[in-house]
Amino acid sequence: MKKTMTLIAAVTLSIMTFAQQPGRTPVSSPVVNSDNTVTFKFVAPNAKNVKINAQFAPTTNMFKGENGVWSITLGPVVPDIYPYCFIVDGVSVMDPLNPEWFPNEKFKNSLVDIRVKDGSLQDLLNVPHGKIDYVYYPSQAQSLEARAIVYTPPFYDKNKKEQYPVFYLISGTTDTEEVYFKVGRVNYILDNLIAQGKAKPMIVVMPYGNPSLYMQNNGVQPKGMDVFTSDVLNDLMPFIEKNYRTINDREYRGIGGFSRGGNQGLAIGLGNLDRFSYLCSYSSFTGTNIPGVFDNADQTNSKINLFWLGVGLDDFLYGNAKDFMDFLDEKGIKNTKVFTEGKHGHTWMNARYFLFETLPLLFQK
Repeated sequence: MKKTMTLIAAVTLSIMTFAQQPGRTPVSSPVVNSDNTVTFKFVAPNAKNVKINAQFAPTTNMFKGENGVWSITLGPVVPDIYPYCFIVDGVSVMDPLNPEWFPNEKFKNSLVDIRVKDGSLQDLLNVPHGKIDYVYYPSQAQSLEARAIVYTPPFYDKNKKEQYPVFYLISGTTDTEEVYFKVGRVNYILDNLIAQGKAKPMIVVMPYGNPSLYMQNNGVQPKGMDVFTSDVLNDLMPFIEKNYRTINDREYRGIGGFSRGGNQGLAIGLGNLDRFSYLCSYSSFTGTNIPGVFDNADQTNSKINLFWLGVGLDDFLYGNAKDFMDFLDEKGIKNTKVFTEGKHGHTWMNARYFLFETLPLLFQK
């Protein structure tokens, strides 16, 4: 760890020193070129080897040029938002020249946004915009102040009497509560869909899905087997319904998520169909032993307005997700299936695409 921190500090100092030297052309990274190739640069005069690790390409050696600037151009690349990092003498580091980064418990990648010419649903377009709130709420389940992000739709602050449906959206393993905002772009996607009349105005609640780690980091010992479910049902939901203008009815509540978050969302939703009627699974699956749900198809189907499941054909969880889909079919549980291909497997390119597909379906009885 000490060696890693020393290397990162040395790299940062090298870049700052280079940037301050007069007469030298500033270094920019990444640069998306007109042909959708991407040029990456990294200043490390003393490094022996620098590689680029981008989610759209194999890990590749970069080339050292003048003044210790390593560079490479990759692509052309299909437009989307991709994580990447540099591997400097064996140590993974973010791009210090790029302010856009991927919030995660373990890795800290940077982000490159390769846009389509006329804009897409995940871009900041000229439409009315909602608002993002960073909130802390009292959690008895966690024995501390827990955290979440809340999206409110355009004109929420002006339409003081209007109430809204709520979608609880949970990110994946090692992701933080910021990922569906900063990487998933759920706020931009919803702003654009609402402006086009393709989605209902709704509140989106993005909790942190790994409370045990958060508790341990704050000196609190987790109690019980499922802190997250207890937190969502007994702490987060009451906080949201007290502080936001929500429609507090199962017909206007949805829950879902990506990877582990999809597992958590399905488990909570299927186990509490008196509270949720819209369920979304993005590259995930859940247990098949939820009492009273799978062995009573008619009753279960009557309670679910949307049961949506998506996974990539090249996702490492495809087999598990497909087995769960087949199980639902065998039990007679109605569901919608979507399979993707070419989105690099278990990635946020898939998770973001699933938002495009499902947000227009929510709360459209």
